[in-house]
Amino acid sequence: MWKNLKWLGSNRRDFFELSAPERRYLLGKTLLVTLFLDYFFYRSFWAFLPLCGIGAGYYQLEKRVRCQKKKEAAREEFKELMLTAATGQKAGYSAENAFLSSYQDMKGLFGEDSSVCRILRFLKSGRENNTSFSVLWMQMGNQIDLEEITEFAQVYEISQRSSGNMAAVMEKTADIIIQKIETEKEIAVLISARRLEQKIMNIMPFAIMSYINITSPFYFQDLYHSFAGALIMSFCLFVYICAYVLSVHMISIEI
Repeated sequence: MWKNLKWLGSNRRDFFELSAPERRYLLGKTLLVTLFLDYFFYRSFWAFLPLCGIGAGYYQLEKRVRCQKKKEAAREEFKELMLTAATGQKAGYSAENAFLSSYQDMKGLFGEDSSVCRILRFLKSGRENNTSFSVLWMQMGNQIDLEEITEFAQVYEISQRSSGNMAAVMEKTADIIIQKIETEKEIAVLISARRLEQKIMNIMPFAIMSYINITSPFYFQDLYHSFAGALIMSFCLFVYICAYVLSVHMISIEI
């Protein structure tokens, strides 16, 4: 029954995994970052291989940030789906038809590759296999790592069993998501200056080193060609990485 629905993935993270082009872009960016660190801290081919370990950590960190952005976009899309489907129910559609008839609207708003369109295609394929909407929503809630969808799936099943007012349920779900999104926007505004400071501070050490390299080309030569210099630069790199990871963690606030 589910052979046509493999797009959903075998675990909760697959739904928000990066696409092949996104992975290639991130791999290219990781390679440039690794070469960048090698140039400024070691200027040695042999140092590049150990730095690949740092590159792998950077890749995973950036991947997590990008997946989180996908989740935030999916939450916004799901809110629009709830509002559109609730409007459809008020117009006389059943809950199932209200969702399925929202596909063209969601496609126009977010594109056919968006999370909400993938969800609607999943619902449509499930109905074509004669699977009830409550089962489909529970399947989706178990697979997708998004709190709003998981909770709605549970509420949908209960409402369907008790013949509850699905339009009211969908409107309430949309209201909760709207409140969460507004809170996130308020926090984003409050820490926007901190985000800018983080980007500046991440670049500043390299800007200073570049300036010194231009004005005094041989200033760092002893650090690049001696064992003691390698130890000093390794310590500086360690401090920089710790500061970078801490700064990313400090401005990554989840509601």
